[in-house]
Amino acid sequence: MPEAAAMPVDPKRPSAFISHHSSQVAIARRLKTLLAARGIDGWLAPDDIAAGTAFDQAILDQIARSDAIVLLFCAQSDQSRHVKRELMLGEDGNKTILPVRLEDVPAQGLAYWLKDYQWIDWFAGEEQAVDRIVAAISGKPTPSAFAPTAATHSTAPRRRTLWLGLAGAVLVAALAGGLWWHSRGLDAVPAGEVAANPIEPGIWTGKREMVQILFPELPPEYQKQIKDMVETDPDPEDCISEKVAAKPDVELFDPRHESQCTIGSFKMNGGRVSGYLNCKIAGDPKGNLQITIRGTYTRTSMEFDNVVTMQTSQGMVRFRTHETQKWLRGPACSA
Repeated sequence: MPEAAAMPVDPKRPSAFISHHSSQVAIARRLKTLLAARGIDGWLAPDDIAAGTAFDQAILDQIARSDAIVLLFCAQSDQSRHVKRELMLGEDGNKTILPVRLEDVPAQGLAYWLKDYQWIDWFAGEEQAVDRIVAAISGKPTPSAFAPTAATHSTAPRRRTLWLGLAGAVLVAALAGGLWWHSRGLDAVPAGEVAANPIEPGIWTGKREMVQILFPELPPEYQKQIKDMVETDPDPEDCISEKVAAKPDVELFDPRHESQCTIGSFKMNGGRVSGYLNCKIAGDPKGNLQITIRGTYTRTSMEFDNVVTMQTSQGMVRFRTHETQKWLRGPACSA
């Protein structure tokens, strides 16, 4: 049999080995195309294995050549011995491993290999997922991308939001370039995913805490500035109307639809809350904001651990926040 050889890639461009289950080959090909448009060569089997060559050797050689392993994770790949072998080879070669979830399922068969890696959620936004993959492969943005500018304070009117910390996230966008975010339409909450009357209507007050800046590594003075902006809320009280308290929907996250973001996979039932919030950033065609919400609630309290990802044309910042909310009084309020 002829010696195995992978299809050639441009040595001047970074490259990514796309590990996937055969059932997800369409998404793997889509990702390869999107990466190519951003200056990264993707490689996947069997498309990029020359005719007549040995699969195993071609895969082994390409993993050694690649800068990163991008795992398209799903229930099928979680149980695949081929995917497992590719991750083992990647770790042995000290490659960057980027697990990309195609569906919201926990890792079981691959839990040992994936427990220490930050997930990228394809289902929470294709464009944002690709941007994060590119940022991780091509290198971190310079700290200067997040330095304060003359436009640190936006002239847009204040957005009164609830416990997701959107005001803080918007201020981070301003720190990155004086940008503000705007509407992208509102998604309906699927019936049956949200309990009836889960919380009390009325006035709620909250506290937001910066837990950790995950990306990039910023100088201490910039970290402090982001932390101060995220945690400072001059008006911590918000009104939850009787209608929203009876059947929470997007207005719980975006009172009066002022910010008009999209929400996906929203669940609020059995004392637990989860979901994803996505927004565009006005004035920046590449700008995007995502907040992943996981938490618990009672009738008079809510507590959340959030992951906020802000992508602008100047770079990306990603951080964790912890939110606590308590009911003060009600039910009447002017929402």
